[in-house]
Amino acid sequence: PWTRYSYRMASVVKGVMQKVQPVAKRQMSTWKSRAVRSAGPPSKSIHAVMVSFKVKKEEVKSFLELAKIDAVGSVTKEPGCLRFDIVQDAKDPTKVAFCEIYADENAFKEHQEQDHFKAFIKGKDAFIEGQESVMQCKNVFPNYGDTCWASEGEAKATDDSHFKQGSLLVVSAPLYVKPENVEEYLEAIVADAKASISEEPGCLRFDVFQNIDEKKKGELYLYEVYTNPPAFDYHCDTPHIKAWIKATEGMTEKHHEKMHEATRVIGKNVWPPDNWGWASV
Repeated sequence: PWTRYSYRMASVVKGVMQKVQPVAKRQMSTWKSRAVRSAGPPSKSIHAVMVSFKVKKEEVKSFLELAKIDAVGSVTKEPGCLRFDIVQDAKDPTKVAFCEIYADENAFKEHQEQDHFKAFIKGKDAFIEGQESVMQCKNVFPNYGDTCWASEGEAKATDDSHFKQGSLLVVSAPLYVKPENVEEYLEAIVADAKASISEEPGCLRFDVFQNIDEKKKGELYLYEVYTNPPAFDYHCDTPHIKAWIKATEGMTEKHHEKMHEATRVIGKNVWPPDNWGWASV
């Protein structure tokens, strides 16, 4: 009986592997096809609004519920709002960040006229400590026309609690670079971003933003999305991130370090769910 059982199992495994191998080959092909283009003048510009909050500990749940109403309304009701991600820090749940992407600055102005935005503005102060940090940005990378900025796909994602676990690892981090080092720093961070999305199967997006105010061009924002925490750990040990760290040593403003720590969020996706559009390519 054991021999017959072993034979049947071997046949099953062989059949499964025959099905899996083509899939694996297609997956590898997908990874290889994620080659990035040169970062020249943008062929597709967007308007990014990066926001961070410090929420009162006892009000975190209420704040996130209010934020999700604004986010859902923005993405589903505003044609010009391409994504509205809500991220919660893993180590400090009272730190929350928004990544809002609009087709252009006019779309953001229209967003501010919506009822769901006004309701959020009216209610948020009861839940947060101090003033939120807001940076309006342009995209430095990616900047090609077919970049996937929208989080809502043409086909509706399955609405199921399984996909609402917040399994991704998201990084929302401001950077403050010395004015004389901005161009050199951007070259280094874009190289890191390119390598991350083309060479790491677990890196879904690596966006590099810059303040739209020319007087504040040293203010940058990184927005990175990984399939899970281990994928981020993998990223942190890659040769390209080590090269970026080495190349940019001493280029950031030391007096902004406290602000960087206070507004940086590394954690899970609160909204949208895991099965929405997170990849940039």
